[in-house]
Amino acid sequence: MFREVVAHTSGLQFLMEDLDLRSPMGRRYLLDSKMMCCEKEIAAELTLVDRAVVALESNSDLIAKLQNKLAQLRDIRGSVNNLIGNLVLDDVELFEIKVFSLVVQEIEELQKGGKLNFLAVPDLSQLIRLLDPQNTKIPSFYIYDNYSEELAEARKELKLAKSKNGDSDLDIEVLFSKMQEIEAKVREELCTKISQFGAILANALSQLAHLDLLIAKAVQVSKWNLSKAEISEGKTLYTGMFNPMIKNELANQNKQYQAIDIDLEKSVCLITGANMAGKTVVLKTLALCQYLFQFGFFVPATSAQISIVDKVMISVGDEQSELNGLSSFASEMLNVSHMVKDSQNQNNVLILIDELARTTNPVEGLAIVNAVADIFYQGKVRSVITTHYSGLKSKFRKLRVKGLDKDLGANVITHKNINSYMDYSLVEDLEGEVPHEALRIASLLGIDKEIIERAQSHLDEEASKENTFIKG
Repeated sequence: MFREVVAHTSGLQFLMEDLDLRSPMGRRYLLDSKMMCCEKEIAAELTLVDRAVVALESNSDLIAKLQNKLAQLRDIRGSVNNLIGNLVLDDVELFEIKVFSLVVQEIEELQKGGKLNFLAVPDLSQLIRLLDPQNTKIPSFYIYDNYSEELAEARKELKLAKSKNGDSDLDIEVLFSKMQEIEAKVREELCTKISQFGAILANALSQLAHLDLLIAKAVQVSKWNLSKAEISEGKTLYTGMFNPMIKNELANQNKQYQAIDIDLEKSVCLITGANMAGKTVVLKTLALCQYLFQFGFFVPATSAQISIVDKVMISVGDEQSELNGLSSFASEMLNVSHMVKDSQNQNNVLILIDELARTTNPVEGLAIVNAVADIFYQGKVRSVITTHYSGLKSKFRKLRVKGLDKDLGANVITHKNINSYMDYSLVEDLEGEVPHEALRIASLLGIDKEIIERAQSHLDEEASKENTFIKG
């Protein structure tokens, strides 16, 4: 469910809070929605969002009016459930249902007037006639005299008694009690009549919540320039993929975001690159886009073709658990083991692992990366593993982040502007050797020269030993 996914998917909470939802039901509808794994369901939802986008572009005033009406809606699930349960509603509950029905009718009239083909809203005109017998269309409720001649007569008697000074308080109390009994009877009869609309009201709540979400999705499409993904049966492909949350953060710092292109086969893909090269962002954005797509959103990319998966599994960041006493490595390995088992039980998954085995020694770490990648490769599991290890098996597909390939010229690099000179493009890498840019980056950032020089000296020594060993 969306409420479960949003808690652990970077960037999804940002986009949820960014949605221009107007009703409390719209937010609840989103949180309770399930990830769609059926092509027809996803296609149907994306088509509805597309219609909302077209309507927003062609008739923004009408969309604004619909949103204003949606903002007037209240979540009346409690009253509707009581009605479905054949309970006698009080005047507050009857008032809620009447006001809700009036707003629903206004929304449907707006849709018809604007020739919009979003969602069919239930016809509540019969219910409105029962709750508004005087046809005032005023947002209030009262047990009207129209409901019962007996009630109207009792009220007249009480009013007359109150106007006469000679009548005793006892007489007035008796008449008031009689009027209340008749009102209770009328209220019960009214609730019996309108109980047939319980299921229809429940459907109206769901449909209007959905409408609110569709319009909010369309507004977000326009705001972020999102695109409608094509459903793919094979390769997943993104052109100009970006992460809205990070793009927004960079924009606040007057920095540019570099979108990337990436395609994934139903196999393993290894991404290498120096630190600060954006490998983690790629994984987080892939997870974000997959979830957005399967919850019926447009995705942050210039264009996209996405293959449906049954499950997304991601391991990013520090896996250490202080509560169970496990180290980062132990927690990560347990998580990866679970991923391997899941991929073997159901092949249609997307697995994303960041810097696998980074917290152990390089020799064993490289062996673990090759072992896990080998399992995913043989199982044809759509998976992406980022790593800083060199020496990866040649059979795996490898991509590399270009890194500091841009011409620096005479510019001075600092920790504040270094991202501007990084090239985050992904290129095919047949060698699988991770770029040795750590010392270069440290030097450009003005790190103490002695650290750089001593580190370079150690590298030169190791290189010399290796060359001597090869010649021998």
